[in-house]
Amino acid sequence: MRKGTPTSVGEDFLPMSRLIAVGDIHGMLHKLTGLVEQISPQKEDTLVFLGDYIDRGYDSYPVVEYLIKFKSEFPNTVLLRGNHEDFIVSMFSGNQNPRQRDLWLNANGGHLTKASYNRAGCYMNVHQKFYESLPHFWETNKYFFCHAGVRPGVPLERQKRSDLLEIREPFLSAVKDYGKTIVHGHTIVDRPTILKHRINIDTGAGIHGPLTAIELPSLKIWQQM
Repeated sequence: MRKGTPTSVGEDFLPMSRLIAVGDIHGMLHKLTGLVEQISPQKEDTLVFLGDYIDRGYDSYPVVEYLIKFKSEFPNTVLLRGNHEDFIVSMFSGNQNPRQRDLWLNANGGHLTKASYNRAGCYMNVHQKFYESLPHFWETNKYFFCHAGVRPGVPLERQKRSDLLEIREPFLSAVKDYGKTIVHGHTIVDRPTILKHRINIDTGAGIHGPLTAIELPSLKIWQQM
């Protein structure tokens, strides 16, 4: 396994527990809280959040606060890294050049994240440990969870972090058996894409779409506008 990423886990969920993936939140606190209320999680459930918790919406700071508290109350929770969180990590490490910073601020909704932290009276580094701790993937015997997808033809254990965070093509067009179903977000779709080899649940919560969650393997779907 790559440094800084989790090892795989067995699919040894309790008989009454649920495995649920949650799509891109993008600073939409009301959609997140409404969705969680619908799901009504139990202590034994595993909720896997697929990244992009911030930017575009007005409530990035309270979304992160909510997720930190949620994980403390539901310890099986998995919080993955999205490309928007990776922007923040790059900024903390000094690896974000002026062009990348401008892109984040003006094209990717970063100015709304900064404003959210300003309203809370703090800087983004108050959550630095949170952002830096987010893994790039998580997996069970049947499912591989990541933010964006994987590169076809590359074994899952050798995927590049940049692909896990940002890939679209050739992943979206490929019809390939990866040995596990890839569960991802990142690319907005009108409705959840449910295929044998991949499942996409980014339904545009950060713009005008609902926030989506899916239970596996039942494929039960929850959505919150």
